[in-house]
Amino acid sequence: MKDLKGRTAVITGASAGLGVRVARALAREGMNLVLAARSADALETVATEMRGIGVKALVVPTDVSDESQLVRLVEQSIAEYGAIDVLVNNAGIEAFRSYHELDPNDIRRTIEVNLTATLLLTRFVLPHMVQARRGHIVNMASIAGKQGPAYGAAYGASKAGMIAFTQALRGEYRSRGISSSAICPGFAKDGGIYEVMKQRIGRGVPWYLGSTTAEAVARAVVKSIKGDRPDLIVNVPALRPIFTFCQAFPRLGEWIVHKVTHRFLKQAGTSHRE
Repeated sequence: MKDLKGRTAVITGASAGLGVRVARALAREGMNLVLAARSADALETVATEMRGIGVKALVVPTDVSDESQLVRLVEQSIAEYGAIDVLVNNAGIEAFRSYHELDPNDIRRTIEVNLTATLLLTRFVLPHMVQARRGHIVNMASIAGKQGPAYGAAYGASKAGMIAFTQALRGEYRSRGISSSAICPGFAKDGGIYEVMKQRIGRGVPWYLGSTTAEAVARAVVKSIKGDRPDLIVNVPALRPIFTFCQAFPRLGEWIVHKVTHRFLKQAGTSHRE
């Protein structure tokens, strides 16, 4: 989908962080927006900014873990704009701590918000895209979905599921004019889950693991839609060679990942529990 001007995008988790940056990037491309998150007031603030850029912005307060609210989100989007050209499944939560100490409700909530909501909302949007014979679905995954980190079992599983889901969608729907992309950010220095974790414990991951920014992630979303990219790992330095190495040499690969993330994620989980 090369030309986004005048098209419509639905963005979940649009009230703060990465969602706001993605909304801004798509608005600059001329896309009309449907902004979804739980906080109506925060969404209205974002919508006002987007309208100032010169596009339409519809606010639909939505808890993505509630199936009926997902159905309503799609219905209101179609009623307002007549089509959904792009869906950005961005809403997500973290759950970092020792897995045996993780509350079962936190496990369920992580899977419901990060993965199940993505699957269900996409299911409700796809019939409209199939009818229009066009559309692009962007799933906000994570490098944690490429190589599951210690102390992030539920989170990594949810993001790995999003990547596999994206691959399946591409295989099934590209012949119908519909495609999908997985965005895999590294540790975002601003506007993401990592920034909250870093503030919580007062330190970040080792410098050599690198990082990214919310703006870089937002640009990657636009790039993935226009270029029909299967996935984009957004990080400096580049991590794809490391993940390729981990696939070729699993034992050494897991040792490397463990070495560079273990201490930070363990402390983040302990701090969150306390």
